[in-house]
Amino acid sequence: MFKFNENKTYLMPPWFGGLAFDPNYSYRINDLVSITFTFTTDGNRLANYLPKGFELLTPELTISYQQLRQVEFLFGGSYNLISIQVPVRFHGKRDQLEGSFPLVIWENNTIPIIAGREQTGMPKIYADIQDLHIPSHKKYFTNASFLGNTFLQLEMVQTQPIRGQQLEQIKAGNVNQSVLGWRYIPKVGAPGAELSQPVLYPQSIHVKNAWEGKGNVQWAKLGREYTNKEVISYYNIIKQLAELPVYNSGPAIMIQGVGFLKPYAGRVLM
Repeated sequence: MFKFNENKTYLMPPWFGGLAFDPNYSYRINDLVSITFTFTTDGNRLANYLPKGFELLTPELTISYQQLRQVEFLFGGSYNLISIQVPVRFHGKRDQLEGSFPLVIWENNTIPIIAGREQTGMPKIYADIQDLHIPSHKKYFTNASFLGNTFLQLEMVQTQPIRGQQLEQIKAGNVNQSVLGWRYIPKVGAPGAELSQPVLYPQSIHVKNAWEGKGNVQWAKLGREYTNKEVISYYNIIKQLAELPVYNSGPAIMIQGVGFLKPYAGRVLM
């Protein structure tokens, strides 16, 4: 008979064996390229997405594209992601901390999707996400699609390198990233949650180079055929994000460096 070892950590299916738990272990991403697009929008709408205990710090929405190469837990493989996040503060009985709260994360590889959802409560779902297209050294673009329908296009143009004090500030700001989330497991055969809790997922990027430029973001809503029960969540997510007003937008920022994921250093917030 299979028995769980309380000193190990497991992912589904667990009966083939678990892993020794090491809170200091991190997964290394040797080649990380990230482009972020930030704009101000309706703070009331953003606040309505946040669970109890979270406070919106500023009415800003950040769209972050990451191209991840030489990923340690993929045996040197790769994947891409697009994260939609807002700046928050968590107010708990024990914990008081600030960080970013992802509203949704699209990824094009199921291995990090499964682990991220089960271990750290990250709101990950699947999408086809293109590698960066680079027609010139000053232009970068990519897109994300679902079942053959493109729903998001991202572009960075007029790209210029960042140097000096601004680069040092970007480096310092990425050393310790507090990614805050909410792990939700629905009940089986009944409404409600089996597990519903706020979580901290520490991450880090050691930035080597950075650039800034003009960013362009274009959403395309899915057709009404995506409103059936099987894919209604995709339809609603994209529709609501596409309908957020854009009041002001900042420059697009691209960084290149080495990433570190620290799921075993994560914890439940209280």
